[in-house]
Amino acid sequence: MNDVSGTQQLALLSNSKRLNELSARMIVSAIRNRQLTATSVMEACLERIAVREPQVKAWSFLDADLARKRAWVADEWQAAGLPLGPLHGLPVGVKDVFDTSDMPSEYGSASLRGRRPTEDADAVSVLHRAGALIMGKTTTSEFGMYHPSQTHNPLDPSRSPGVSSAGSAAAVVDHMVPLALGTQHTASTTLPASFCGAFALKPSLGFTSMRGSNVLVPRMAHVGLLARSVDDLALFAGAFDHRLAEVDALRHPPRLGLVRGPGWDLATPDARQALDRLVAGLPATVAAVDLPREFDIALDVVHGLLNAHLAHRFGALPEETFHSFCPPLQEGIVAGRALSAAKYLELEATADRLTALAASLFCDHDALITLSAPGEATRLEQGPGSGAMSMPWSLCGLPTVSLPLLRGMSDMPIGVQLVGCQGGDRNLLRVAAWLADEATLNDKSSHEQA
Repeated sequence: MNDVSGTQQLALLSNSKRLNELSARMIVSAIRNRQLTATSVMEACLERIAVREPQVKAWSFLDADLARKRAWVADEWQAAGLPLGPLHGLPVGVKDVFDTSDMPSEYGSASLRGRRPTEDADAVSVLHRAGALIMGKTTTSEFGMYHPSQTHNPLDPSRSPGVSSAGSAAAVVDHMVPLALGTQHTASTTLPASFCGAFALKPSLGFTSMRGSNVLVPRMAHVGLLARSVDDLALFAGAFDHRLAEVDALRHPPRLGLVRGPGWDLATPDARQALDRLVAGLPATVAAVDLPREFDIALDVVHGLLNAHLAHRFGALPEETFHSFCPPLQEGIVAGRALSAAKYLELEATADRLTALAASLFCDHDALITLSAPGEATRLEQGPGSGAMSMPWSLCGLPTVSLPLLRGMSDMPIGVQLVGCQGGDRNLLRVAAWLADEATLNDKSSHEQA
């Protein structure tokens, strides 16, 4: 499941300028076996950032001296024979909606310019304990809203990199870091992963503490993990839950359910056709799944809850501050102010019903399969794209994996989204690994026939 073959890995090891292209799993193993040093890997990542950051703009804060110091400390720690964490020596990016005690934490907003927390977010503390070397903060849109950030799509700068975890997705895809941390309330990890071509895991709700992060709606506040392979997603997730670090192969093809849910009308013809071709080539039975009619209003429920919480959190701020916010945040606050208490309670009750209904979808299916985004990355002038494909699953707290297995008319990636049952993160990763392997086999077969 690694993103480079064994022969390629050895070749990359001999060329320090390309160490940043190695998989996270390979880097961790090579450092542990003293084939590499944390310092050499860090230098390769910093070199890549120096070349590409002016174009990609994936970072809101980067301290090269601090990054080098952390790598040196990691090497000294290992030399002293001290215990190594599962991510020891691995450079990682962290979305700037997590508090970091030694870096600015501004949540992408001018209203928090210069903010320096005294404590790390809980998720950041997990990464430190795992031995990860946090290089800096990746760019986000203001408070994670649907608004363009400064990040450019690393595959095509004329196209959107997606929404608020775009800096993390771009940094991973452009080989600046092997792993990056994001968040998701609606589509903030899945959509950038699809647009930029990253692998992404949005674990089940409650997978890890979100304390010290930008929580907009508690029932939809998820961490997001971005990598370049399913294997690396498992390694990343294993830092939070050791049971996910190694994903064993499925003994039998999974039972998949094909979902065309809310937002499907936005899907472009090339995206639909690409998904149909992929599904048709799988050595497994894929049954069409009709969602209960209640899901027709899932997107309205998502937006209603988000607006209500935006009004609660930001509605009492001074007008000057309000008018400094990006348009989507202002619009959400205004819409939230207009919601009655009765309407809010109705939205919560509907979300509870949808969550219960979603659980029943997995009686006959190991995972659901659908698109991660309506199509390939939108043009910059078209905005950051739609997150409709992932909103229902975020609302219900279900784990999802996005895999960049499809291509659009312009040869840009389109993600395939797998949805698992609540708490079924390990099995979902197993299904994702199976799907990635089968898609690779199908792709090779198609090229050979051509």
